[in-house]
Amino acid sequence: MPTPTFLFPPQGKCVMQKSKLVFAGIAIAMLLAGCSQQPGQGNTQAPAGASDANGAGSMSTLSVSNGDSVKVEYTGKFTDGNIFDQSEAGSPLEFTVGAGQMIKGFDKAVLGMKLNEEKTITLQPEDAYGPVTDEALIWVPKEKMPSDTNVTIGTKLMTSSGIPVTVIDMNADSVKVDFNHPLAGKTLVFRLKVVDIQKATS
Repeated sequence: MPTPTFLFPPQGKCVMQKSKLVFAGIAIAMLLAGCSQQPGQGNTQAPAGASDANGAGSMSTLSVSNGDSVKVEYTGKFTDGNIFDQSEAGSPLEFTVGAGQMIKGFDKAVLGMKLNEEKTITLQPEDAYGPVTDEALIWVPKEKMPSDTNVTIGTKLMTSSGIPVTVIDMNADSVKVDFNHPLAGKTLVFRLKVVDIQKATS
């Protein structure tokens, strides 16, 4: 079974993108954003069945299609209203629609939106970071841990593939690592505003 290589504790922001990790010969597709030590800073990225409320404003007739490059201002909240992530003022999230760079619910939500349109969407785990799974709890040899980090239960690290993980148990020889994304199993609410659309060229 391939063992992940750990490079460093996570720092900075998160940008959602797709990665794959093979656990014991089983490919587990994980949608993630290299995340900082607490999910809540940085760039994140809403679906079939997402609820939405369109905002007002000066909208053009230009709308978003697959392949377009867009810039989106967003705020991400849990269902209790607490903010876990948001774009910085003057720095909207930029991505290519339909290119697999974002969690699928967020990607689908911007389709058909017009310039300066706003909406609120609610994503179930299957359209965001997926469910929490036992298959993502893996024992890793201690020698695979970064030598310059004091690894204890609760330590947050990042693999060489950009996957944020958490140490949840350890013994004399191994460390049990939770590869579930910090937002796995969560219902997420996003407020979106499309602030730029660059149409795809054929």
